[in-house]
Amino acid sequence: MTKVDFFYDLRSPYAYFAWMRRASVQASGVTFSLQPVSIDVLLNLQAKREPWAEYVDPLAPPKRAHMISDIPRMARYWGIPIGGPFTFKPSSKLAMNTLTHLSSLGVDLHALTNRFFEALWQQARNIEDREVYDRILLEANVSLLTEAENRSANERLTENTRKAYEDGIFGVPSFRHNDSVYFGADRMDVLAANFTKA
Repeated sequence: MTKVDFFYDLRSPYAYFAWMRRASVQASGVTFSLQPVSIDVLLNLQAKREPWAEYVDPLAPPKRAHMISDIPRMARYWGIPIGGPFTFKPSSKLAMNTLTHLSSLGVDLHALTNRFFEALWQQARNIEDREVYDRILLEANVSLLTEAENRSANERLTENTRKAYEDGIFGVPSFRHNDSVYFGADRMDVLAANFTKA
């Protein structure tokens, strides 16, 4: 199996699309190494702002309007179920901290990542709501983070995102194999073609 790094943030609809389309790449003999990063931090680093500076929409209004209409259109095109999000900019910080913490412990992230994506993008649930978040972790048999663990995980998420940015990751979803980076759910077929045997 060939390992490919999969950089994602749960709050990105295109990361969700990539997650739902991952089998198309895995069928080519690829295994994904999940790399949680923060899209907010990536955007701030690009703008030369502090990692967790207040959010500033990077898109011009026409491009933002296009993106809003593009999400359900691409979901229909790929046959991917979508029921959310419940708001324009869903938050994923607590969930991403949790995934980062578990990753640092060597825990496989696939099952919990799937639960979070389904809750946010299919069920339109607020994964930052503590009742929703606690229920997801309970169902996944994952222990809740302590306040200290959450702070430490956020620091690790920030540094992991900074390192990813320095290595050429500027958005999500992104895929890295050796020194090549592929950006976007619509580039997954191009990525898979690299591993398809003639």
